[in-house]
Amino acid sequence: MRIAAIGLGVLIVAMGSGAALAAGGGGGAPSGGGSFNMPERELTPEEQAKRAYSQGTRAVKAADKLAKTAEEATDEKKKTKAADKAKRQYENARGYFVTAIQRKADMHEAWNYVGYTSRKLGEFDKALQAYDEALRLSPSYGEAIEYRGEAYLGLNRVDDAKNAYMQLFQSSRPLAEQLMAAMQKWVSERRAAGNAAPEVEALAQWIDERANIARQTASLAPDAPAVVSWN
Repeated sequence: MRIAAIGLGVLIVAMGSGAALAAGGGGGAPSGGGSFNMPERELTPEEQAKRAYSQGTRAVKAADKLAKTAEEATDEKKKTKAADKAKRQYENARGYFVTAIQRKADMHEAWNYVGYTSRKLGEFDKALQAYDEALRLSPSYGEAIEYRGEAYLGLNRVDDAKNAYMQLFQSSRPLAEQLMAAMQKWVSERRAAGNAAPEVEALAQWIDERANIARQTASLAPDAPAVVSWN
């Protein structure tokens, strides 16, 4: 079963999060007095997957907001508190996405978000495995290509990140720009830490060159890909 490829740790999170229960359908009449209600229809596995995916995306939005608060906070206590809350929300969101792929293993959008939440939790190897599966199912899925590029940066795999950018440059300029911003941040963080290694400065020069090319060819940029929603 391909779900096992991302490791037992992810599945344990899902089982312990209550996400599977929240995403599932249920039947049976309610207990107690009052008028009789018809039992709810049991949700199909695909419907359960879509429900779990929607719950996961809401949790991701909350986690991203908390992560931004943590990044911008100047008070260390507030920064730590927001970061801890963000971590719990990413874990919760990942549980929902794992539930989704347990119900519908070919949902590439859910695999992509398993990668996203794993990356936000600093688990880059698991993130790459999930992105690879998303792209196996949907090879041209630009969002997964961009997210995987950011995961490559987290592992200092600069050449792989550059290749991801070049792929997006041909298919989705907005996503290419998003990955370029992540590269610029990667360079800035290392310079701020006093790391002026040759590979850092080489990437900075490459970024400048690619930025010039992007400006010169802006009128030829392909349209942004459609955003999928299961709401």
